[in-house]
Amino acid sequence: MALAVVHGAERTSERTAKPILRLEAVAVDVFVVAGWAAFAAVAGGVLRWAGVRFETALEWDLFSFSTLVLPVIVTFVMQEACPRHATLGKRRIGLRVVLADGTPLAFGRSVLRSAAKFLPWQLAHTAVFHMVATPSGGYLVLAVIAQALILVSLLAVILDPARRALHDWAAGTRVVIATRPESEP
Repeated sequence: MALAVVHGAERTSERTAKPILRLEAVAVDVFVVAGWAAFAAVAGGVLRWAGVRFETALEWDLFSFSTLVLPVIVTFVMQEACPRHATLGKRRIGLRVVLADGTPLAFGRSVLRSAAKFLPWQLAHTAVFHMVATPSGGYLVLAVIAQALILVSLLAVILDPARRALHDWAAGTRVVIATRPESEP
């Protein structure tokens, strides 16, 4: 799918990124997430060494959110809100995020997109911490919902002609093959 977009006085044609390109970008971005996971592990080790013990599932969940999920969201927001509108993985593969009409992604939409993208991840963390602390069917349902959201999002990218995942639908965005007007280096 191509869409003509005006950047200043120049027109560029932006094609929607194929699912395989998006998956390749995710594969690179996993290293960014792994870096934050390593940070969370070290922070947890330091706290444990200092005698801090998390007693409840909520404490574990808040620690995980503040040292892993939130930093990942902020990292993705800042990368996609910058002039390149792309995470490290998208830049490496040659993709960028734009609004559905092809206009550049604004900061607020970047926040919404990343929050929606990582919501299933946070739901899964919450479910696991609570199932370990106090096994109950309610948290198992939450874990299944988290996984179902991921599956539906993947299917959306494959089946939607505009290749939009659930977080793209929520934020009104799409991922395109990056093109530069000829005046850019």
